[in-house]
Amino acid sequence: MRYRFLGQILATVLFLVTCLAKADPEITVEPTPAWVKTLTPVDSTQLPQGSVRYHLSNSQILHQGKDQQSYFQLKMEPLNQQGVGEISELTFGFYPAFQHLVVHDISIVRDGKRLNRLQKAAFKLFQTERELSSKLYSEQWSALYILEDIRPGDILTYAYTIQGSNPIFERSDFGRFYLSWPQSVDRRFVRIISDQKLNYRFNRRDHPVTVSRHQSNYVYELDLRDVPAVLAESEYPTWHDPLNYIQYSGYSNWEQVNTWARGLYAIDRTLPGSLRKQLDAWREESGLKEAVNKAIRYVQEDIRYFGIELGINSHQPRTPRATLEKRYGDCKDKALLLTSMLAHLGVHSSPALVSSSRGRDIGRDIPSPGSFDHVINLIQLNGREYWVDATAAGQGIQLRHKGFFNYEHALPVAPATRTLKRVEPSFAEKSLLSTEIEELFDIDPADNSAELRVNTTFSHLKAEQVRRFFLASDSEQIKNSYTNFIATYYPGVDPAPLISYSDNLEENRLKVSEHYQIQSFAKLSSARKIFSLYGSGIVQYISKPQRPIRRSPLALVHPVDIRQRAVANIRGELLWQEALGSTEIDNPWFTFSRTAELHEDSLSVEFVFQSKSDHVNQGDMSEYMAQFDKLDKALHYQFWAKGKASDQRNNSKEMKNLIKSLINK
Repeated sequence: MRYRFLGQILATVLFLVTCLAKADPEITVEPTPAWVKTLTPVDSTQLPQGSVRYHLSNSQILHQGKDQQSYFQLKMEPLNQQGVGEISELTFGFYPAFQHLVVHDISIVRDGKRLNRLQKAAFKLFQTERELSSKLYSEQWSALYILEDIRPGDILTYAYTIQGSNPIFERSDFGRFYLSWPQSVDRRFVRIISDQKLNYRFNRRDHPVTVSRHQSNYVYELDLRDVPAVLAESEYPTWHDPLNYIQYSGYSNWEQVNTWARGLYAIDRTLPGSLRKQLDAWREESGLKEAVNKAIRYVQEDIRYFGIELGINSHQPRTPRATLEKRYGDCKDKALLLTSMLAHLGVHSSPALVSSSRGRDIGRDIPSPGSFDHVINLIQLNGREYWVDATAAGQGIQLRHKGFFNYEHALPVAPATRTLKRVEPSFAEKSLLSTEIEELFDIDPADNSAELRVNTTFSHLKAEQVRRFFLASDSEQIKNSYTNFIATYYPGVDPAPLISYSDNLEENRLKVSEHYQIQSFAKLSSARKIFSLYGSGIVQYISKPQRPIRRSPLALVHPVDIRQRAVANIRGELLWQEALGSTEIDNPWFTFSRTAELHEDSLSVEFVFQSKSDHVNQGDMSEYMAQFDKLDKALHYQFWAKGKASDQRNNSKEMKNLIKSLINK
């Protein structure tokens, strides 16, 4: 999720993604620290609207070398009962191994009187693992405080400090603060104090920053008034964040970040003797290239992906020996293990830091360790560079054919690294979501039924996605999934199809064969049976945006290469069909062609779609929608047909009418 609603964001915005060693969580109630600047109330010109009015969001942070204190204060007012429900539960997240939660204030103002609601005994502590679904375990804790007797018109204020930072970082002076949300804020105040000079940038809109010196510290302040709400849009690219934030860092360049990272990876990389012998045997038996393939496959398939990120292991990998003993590891553990195995084979490889969610957006970042949340490998072999994700499974055997994950920018953890490096595929087709579909329809217009056989070949990245589906699903799940997809276009499909697949791991291709029986194949319109062929393999990669009028770019699936050919054998007479020949659409976002050909007893339609961009700029939405409508129409090809049995029934009906006429006479 790109962002949460304000109440959730503001409760966690000061925390870096870190991990936890075993420790007992503790909450302290203390007065506001002396270093925190006290704010005086200000008037707002914004009119109350929605369910909650946010009067003040106040973030202040103190950096002293590795030490960090993060203060936060929020003042809000429920405007109705829905708002009361939204603010009545306060949640504070922290990592007890290196952080301490200090609460300063929980109070309300009602009818001009301040009522203290802070009671230490009322906090409920529980462990939260938001990342378990991603196979990561870090032991974050939450403190829950349930407010009683809150009414519309009350002004709730709460304030707290998180003391401490992850010791794995050599310095704490980097981070970001959001300055806007889907809700408006009367006043947004940010104060950053550091013993080192900071660099900073804004994501969307620049604001004046007051810079001063206090004793030996640098002080940076922003004081924003009447911050408008940002429309909560969806379907935007991962590299686009519609909310404005200030990012800051004491690092001057990526080389400094690389130096920090290299220190984390400067650990014992010794491999067990048994694994060294195995690597030597692979090289002797099959040559260097095949030994590399087997080493990658071993780490991807035989070492389970799971991360227990406690203490320094949030960013520092475990030794290859430790990973091998446990038979599992997270991204950095697996990346270092693979690097060590390839080094034994004489192949240069290095771990590379990437962002799994932001892609190219980190290219705009001020250098800091906070830009990264994932680790992959950069491998140099036979004059080529290969980017390999050791956490990926089901990628086949050959490095040449493994699918490519486009993280766009990376920081290789290597002595020569001075800046971010562009992540590019070693071969262009590796990044494609490539599919070839052959459909054979045997249509009986008289019975309005059809037999459908489909052969689909998936390659590279798309083959890996489908392979994981087949490996994770039983036969009934597979049949159900495929049948429901076909039923979207042909509702009369029999629910018991024949589905099989064959897998070519050597070339990273997977072929799926489908066999369906379909009743009520055509739709009746004005006594005509209208048959349809669809470019169904393309439809799943395009969709009409939920918000065509938007302020953010629209995300598109890219790169995609789909070729679908449908052949309709007709047991009867073809009465009419849409135009034969080619229909072509070409624009900045995709190219498409549809070619229809008529043969002696069959009709064939070929659909070809290739994407050209991963997004549509908001200013181009009108033109894109016009192109989308053209494509949507072209993906549906219609024809009329009648069967031989239809002639017999018509002749019989005419004979009956003639007999009736003679009798009447």
